[in-house]
Amino acid sequence: MTNPLVSKKWLLARMYQPNIAIVDCRFQLGSPEAGRMAYTESHIPGAVYLDLESDLSAPVGEHGGRHPLPDPEALAKRLGQAGISNDSVVVAYDDQGGMNASRLWLLLRWLGHDQVSVMDEGFAAWQKDGYPVTADQPVIVPSSFQPAVQPNLIADVNDVRSAIGNPEVLLVDSREAPRYLGDTEPIDAKAGHIPSAINAFWKNNLDAEGKWITEEQRRTGLSEAIEALESNREVIVYCGSGVSACPNIVALHSLGYSNVRLYAGSWSDWISYSENPIATGEE
Repeated sequence: MTNPLVSKKWLLARMYQPNIAIVDCRFQLGSPEAGRMAYTESHIPGAVYLDLESDLSAPVGEHGGRHPLPDPEALAKRLGQAGISNDSVVVAYDDQGGMNASRLWLLLRWLGHDQVSVMDEGFAAWQKDGYPVTADQPVIVPSSFQPAVQPNLIADVNDVRSAIGNPEVLLVDSREAPRYLGDTEPIDAKAGHIPSAINAFWKNNLDAEGKWITEEQRRTGLSEAIEALESNREVIVYCGSGVSACPNIVALHSLGYSNVRLYAGSWSDWISYSENPIATGEE
């Protein structure tokens, strides 16, 4: 399987190879046009833009959370329109610590495409180090992307209900601690976490400069999840809407652990069912 994390230098050395597809995933919650505008102003040469909400999510409904999974066929069609085929080696980047790029990584693997990586550090670091940037729009040659959906990578609300208190499954909440504890909830209607879930804030995978920490440090930060996986337990990771959980899944894959599923609807889906239990405080 392709390394889920690659460096700026790795991409710089390969960016003009014909099978490399570079995808700009910058997006700002609360300012939905900011990412596309930033891409228009400056991006890595050859990069195409995919929008978190219009391309990498389905429309919001009663259930499914704030960023529901896109329809597989619709996503495959959009990938083809962006020039991405089943033969492409995809490298995704953003300026949000890899959060949105990791969402694309997860979605591509869900469609059966393993040749995808997240670029470490993001666009700002790329630009700061003097690597090439452009405002020119790439000439896109439409391609065909045939999805082969891997349902085992995704968990739904019923899977999570069954996981509560199940010694064979570990739930991992990727939000910051105050939201997990229920001390505050700036986005969703209810505060707290899914009962029996542990907390592993996704940004703990990054250092102060936004660079991914070493493998040893990642292993320490995700030790509870790794211990579960090494004991043949399943791990289901969630966050607020199925986006910021993805870096934790990338981190686990980078350490060789693949028996991990994303609860795609995450907390915003969980609380859309009035009967679902909510926990607060430490587990």
